Amino acid sequence: MVPPERRNPWHLLLLVPAVLLLAVFFAGPMLLLLRVSLFAPAGSRGFYQPGTWTIGNYAGLFTDGYFREVLTFTLLFAAGVTLLVLVVAYLLALFIHSLPPRQKALALAAVVLPKLASMLVAVCGLQALLSGAGPVNELLLALGRAGPVQLTRNLAGAVIGETYLLLPYAVLLLVVALGRIDPALLAAARGLGASPWGAFRRVTLPLSLPGLAAAGQLTLVWALGAFVGPLLLGGPEETTLAVEVHRQAVENNRWPAGAAVAVVLIAAFVLTLTAWAALARALTWGKRSWKADA
Repeated sequence: MVPPERRNPWHLLLLVPAVLLLAVFFAGPMLLLLRVSLFAPAGSRGFYQPGTWTIGNYAGLFTDGYFREVLTFTLLFAAGVTLLVLVVAYLLALFIHSLPPRQKALALAAVVLPKLASMLVAVCGLQALLSGAGPVNELLLALGRAGPVQLTRNLAGAVIGETYLLLPYAVLLLVVALGRIDPALLAAARGLGASPWGAFRRVTLPLSLPGLAAAGQLTLVWALGAFVGPLLLGGPEETTLAVEVHRQAVENNRWPAGAAVAVVLIAAFVLTLTAWAALARALTWGKRSWKADA
């Protein structure tokens, strides 16, 4: 039997606003970006030479050792930040999940509160916090450190900044995922003789894997497009593709080259998210196998 909603084509009209929105504000800009990347550069005479077609912008990128270093750093930086965010967010989510309702609400409010401020304000606060004369180094000096630790304008600053910016999103997703686990399952596992670690390993961790996969996907998207953290807290060597787009288009007035870098960044999004989706499916399949064995 064909469902009634499939026999009636008028319900498809409900998709029109969403399709128009995607076409105007997503597909259109993507096609325009691709077209700009195929223009010949105009130098100081403008943004690009209208009516020209060339793949020289892409050829110039992939024959440039500096760009290959930026691409490699972007992928490694995104992978490292994603892993760090997931570890910290999972531990923090477990702690928040274990709190009573009122304390849980206050903890979640504390997690969300930094996102209510401007991103630039938050990063400037991090700069003051991590500077040589900031509270972090003052604490380290009080604990016996011989001198201040360089925590800004280097890789440490970029990683700390980007982790700070992305952590709340992962925590919220993981708290929701942990809240969907039936507490009776943990009680049953403990009643059958499982230790706290065994109950976590056999119940909590497998059932929270979908939430962990969703948090990782969201974090990976933001980490691949990292801009504010590497630009304001990193050094010259911590250049990501997003920072390179800004430099090529705005600082060097090379809009076709900047558009080509942006297209490469979008391709990196697609490839890495496809790999992450395959990993998430593998983890989900492992969870299903565990449930079947149980």
